[in-house]
Amino acid sequence: MNRRIFSDRAFLTSVALVVLVSLLCTQIPLFNYLGFEFSALISLLASLLAGLLTISSWRNSDGPDRPSVRRFSIGMLPRLLPLLLIPLVIISANAFVVKNCSFQHGLMLFALIPLPAVVFAHALALLLCVWLRGWWRTWFVVSWIGILLHIVIVTMSGPQIFAFNPIPGFFPGLTYDETLNVLDRLLLYRAGTLGASLVLLLLAVVAGRRAAASPSNHGSPVKASSWELPVAGALSVCLVMMWFFSDRLALSSSDDHIRDELGAVVETDHFVIVFPDTMVKGREREHLIQLHEFYYQEIAQFLRVNVSRKITSYLYASPEQKGRLMGAGRTNLAKPWLSEVHLNLADAREVLKHELVHVMAAEFGFPFLRVGVNSGLIEGLAVAAEQVEYHEHVHRLAAMAFAIGIDPDMESLFSLTGFMQVHPGISYVMAGSFSRFLIDRFGVQRYKIVYQFGSFETAYNRQLTALLEQWRRFLGRYELNDADRDKARYVFQRPSIFAKECARVIANLNAETRTLLGRKEYASALASSTRSLELSTNIEATNQKALSLFRLGLFHETIAFMEERLRDSAVAHTLLPLKLLLGDAYWALDSIPRAKKLYQEIALARLSMGYDEASALRQEILFGKFASTEIRTLFHRELDDSAKAELLNRLVSAYPNEALPGFLLAREIASREPEDAVELLERIPRMKFDPLEYHRQRRIANLYFSLGKYQRAKIYYWQALNVMSGEAQGSEIEERLKLCDWMEEKLGSQN
Repeated sequence: MNRRIFSDRAFLTSVALVVLVSLLCTQIPLFNYLGFEFSALISLLASLLAGLLTISSWRNSDGPDRPSVRRFSIGMLPRLLPLLLIPLVIISANAFVVKNCSFQHGLMLFALIPLPAVVFAHALALLLCVWLRGWWRTWFVVSWIGILLHIVIVTMSGPQIFAFNPIPGFFPGLTYDETLNVLDRLLLYRAGTLGASLVLLLLAVVAGRRAAASPSNHGSPVKASSWELPVAGALSVCLVMMWFFSDRLALSSSDDHIRDELGAVVETDHFVIVFPDTMVKGREREHLIQLHEFYYQEIAQFLRVNVSRKITSYLYASPEQKGRLMGAGRTNLAKPWLSEVHLNLADAREVLKHELVHVMAAEFGFPFLRVGVNSGLIEGLAVAAEQVEYHEHVHRLAAMAFAIGIDPDMESLFSLTGFMQVHPGISYVMAGSFSRFLIDRFGVQRYKIVYQFGSFETAYNRQLTALLEQWRRFLGRYELNDADRDKARYVFQRPSIFAKECARVIANLNAETRTLLGRKEYASALASSTRSLELSTNIEATNQKALSLFRLGLFHETIAFMEERLRDSAVAHTLLPLKLLLGDAYWALDSIPRAKKLYQEIALARLSMGYDEASALRQEILFGKFASTEIRTLFHRELDDSAKAELLNRLVSAYPNEALPGFLLAREIASREPEDAVELLERIPRMKFDPLEYHRQRRIANLYFSLGKYQRAKIYYWQALNVMSGEAQGSEIEERLKLCDWMEEKLGSQN
């Protein structure tokens, strides 16, 4: 009787705990609907409780009437179902309060994550009960923790940041990637999990039968079954084969597998560079290799370090390949404790320096992990080394954030978890600006002390609050205008993943739309982006729908859609880049004054090099003689390469004294015929708008650089400095001048 009461109490306590956790999840963003995060959390809780309840019930069934292991398991598994059904019911009911964008997808994840975890935990606990004489709970908890530690071991010891695991099913890694397209691999892995559970149960049945027949138990001989061990053996072989081929099945990833897939490995004085052999060849290959060594030298001088071992740089052909091989598709990252960086090849020039700072700072980082003691110091140092973010100097950006009322708790930003609680756009910039201020004012050696130990008072002999006050006074020197404030709202006032509705579902749907746009299937992309917006208002789908409408030639619809969105004050600041496309739509309908105004607003915002050039180019057209010529066809219709070249050559012949047609033609042929492009850009007259003249000079310099003519490149970089429009442009040009000198020294210059 007492045993039954104890058993019921254990069951009721477990149910109460599951109810409590499920109700708490309804109040936590990202966990408050049926999705991946909720399913993973329930798998942890339910699997632990399932194992403990299995042990409790086995102990309570002790005696002559104890059922066989098989009968016990068959009877026990239904008793564990409330551990899953209760959370499922609670979180499903919460859909009346919180939007669930894809209940079917969430249900599939719930079936693939907590359910197999509970079965596996039950099988493991039962096997321990049959095999061992006591300490069952202790052994189970130790085993459960050990299985979870597999995630830490896999993600810390190798290149991958994801891990498939019997308990949570899948761990995506700690990145900002929102997309989570893992159902096919998870289905395969969970088939393996159930197979492993069956092996454990069969071993428990065999062990239980042998224990019951042993003389010590005074049992009578039990007829042995002939099928359990062969079936367990066959399943074990299948599981071993799955493990052996796990890299090819994308269930794991190793250094050797990544190197084989990418194809090219080059070793230099300080690096082992792994990259796609089919995508990087000739001088571009040499530039890529030397870019690593150039940044190494710059960072070593900035940090005053000597790195003790070579850095491995993995460069992936695409986000899709990177996501499959190591787990973070669109997020570039470093593993300082392994001296590794993992980058998308297309992003390498922009992000290589940032990630190398993380690795090279390992020389004075916290022992073992070789990083700073908190994320504010880690990311702050990397941004401080770059100095430029969002096409602005980091100090100016920080001042812009304060100008629109963003004032994060800076002391919390440099705590263990505070950095992650602030939107990344804000936390990176603020930490970077403050870190650069400290390094410029007090030197890098003091920063290295606080980086390792976390105590500002020890490193600077003053409180953090006093240092922050000095920094705020320093930022007061920046004079800002309305355009700066508009850009600040765009950069800093965007929702984080925790504030978004159905973040994972929306991200996956938007990824599908990106693919459709890349294939120029605009009608399908329009339908896909519309579905995304029906589920939740989000920035990316808004951009995708606007582009789809425009590419389909639906200019009136494009204008109506974008103007409606821009009138919504809650989201208008997040859609600032859309003004370029809106201007194109007005231009297509001959609303020239409205188009000019929009292009000027984009130019003042200084969003990026690409947007700067695009807005300057359009202004040069509309304020000149080409607003109504056939040049507009290039901006309002999609032409193939041959049609573009034919049109531009005709315009160059028709307007021999005008710079604009030649500039457009040079842009079009630059990747295929760089020598002809640079000759054309040098021959045309000066552009009327200084911003566009800056881009002409910069393009000539970049083309000479790609051709290995570094002295010629430097001439045009210097000339670009005369027409630059911002501090960030000056920083970029100065770095390119240094890079020219480096390349000439290492590779020699072409005539």
